[in-house]
Amino acid sequence: GDQVSKDGFVFECGPEPTSLHCSQIGYEPGTSTGTGAQIVEYWRQAWTVVGVCDGTIAPTTAPSFDVLTDVGGCPDVWSVQTYEEGDRVSSMDLVYECAADPLSRHCGQAGYEPNTNPSTPDAWNIAWTLVGYCSGSIGPTSSPSFDPANSVGGCPEEWERGSNVSYDEGDMVNVVVSTMPLRQIAYRCKAWPLSGHCGQFSPIENGGDLGWTFAGSCDGSIGPTASPSFDALTVDASGCPEEFSASKTDYEAGDLVSFSVSESPSRDLVYQCREYPNVRYCNQGATFAPNSQFGTMAWTLIGACSGTLAPTGSPVQYMGMCQFDKCVIVETVQPNCVPGSDGCSCLAGFPAGADCVKTIETENCTPQNVNPWSSSVQYVEDDVVRLGAKQFKCRQWPNFIWCSLEAYMPTMDEDDFWPQAWTAIQDCPP
Repeated sequence: GDQVSKDGFVFECGPEPTSLHCSQIGYEPGTSTGTGAQIVEYWRQAWTVVGVCDGTIAPTTAPSFDVLTDVGGCPDVWSVQTYEEGDRVSSMDLVYECAADPLSRHCGQAGYEPNTNPSTPDAWNIAWTLVGYCSGSIGPTSSPSFDPANSVGGCPEEWERGSNVSYDEGDMVNVVVSTMPLRQIAYRCKAWPLSGHCGQFSPIENGGDLGWTFAGSCDGSIGPTASPSFDALTVDASGCPEEFSASKTDYEAGDLVSFSVSESPSRDLVYQCREYPNVRYCNQGATFAPNSQFGTMAWTLIGACSGTLAPTGSPVQYMGMCQFDKCVIVETVQPNCVPGSDGCSCLAGFPAGADCVKTIETENCTPQNVNPWSSSVQYVEDDVVRLGAKQFKCRQWPNFIWCSLEAYMPTMDEDDFWPQAWTAIQDCPP
């Protein structure tokens, strides 16, 4: 229902869900992309011409906070993290609330921060709703409880500042909150990607809640454990998978590799390539090799192994031929059409001639190989990609605009973002 003007015409924003495009770049009223027969006017999908205008509408009164609800103290400012429906943040004394799923998935993404990103000035409207204004800050909660029932026992090592890979998911640290009497609290590092904050922020400083969760009180110290032992890992006696290769570039989520950590005696560990978005690191060479400094960003340790696996009947990697029909509409202009005939630019009674033309649309289809998703390809509706032998088709407008975004790349996780852009179809032939 919102109205804007351009070049003397008045445009009205359409109803939801098409209204989501009204503030997006590429949907500005009266604009087009392409040339000749390939001109596309995306704005018509979001806006409707409702009239013409002259001059300007008289200015309204100055904006006033009186029309907004006073929500009291200001919640935390926005940051890149995971938000859920109903979570609130503040910006310039205004309070914003995260939308319901699936739009809530955008609340923590860069570019959707409320009313502050100049490169995407209105994208925040998709994920956040302005609910009121605030002043000051939300008061501190009560001090952490030292109830013995919440104790984790001996204290883990004290937190130390480090890099984004200093701590992994599940790592525990302690911080001293009182010296007289001595009181210590244990915190647990959150799952990736939030675990990257665990080395950057102390659990009790501003920003600490990005990476740490309260685990309980602790007392004393955890006694030293014995040297690492293979007995603590599940050993697969049926054999080891293929050894990790830094030169290989086609590892996929779920792939298993072995990595030697000792030659005498011979000891091999088994690692599994992580799901999206970490899978991209599995193919980036020695820097992200298992058991390296950054290896946990790509691989998960799942056990030990001995010997070699017996060869399977066929390689895990898909090696067959998989194709789909890539169809495009080709327009040709036919001159000298009969005035008044279907599609002719000349009405009945006009003299025939070269100025009387007819545009003919022909669907041209050619077989194309179905390849894995690539960030270098600009996908359009009905394009097909694969993950292994599993095929995915790019959805129709307006969803196809997400098919080329890495966040919507198809994965094996049906709870991921990709179903908003892609549809799973039949597998490639064996």
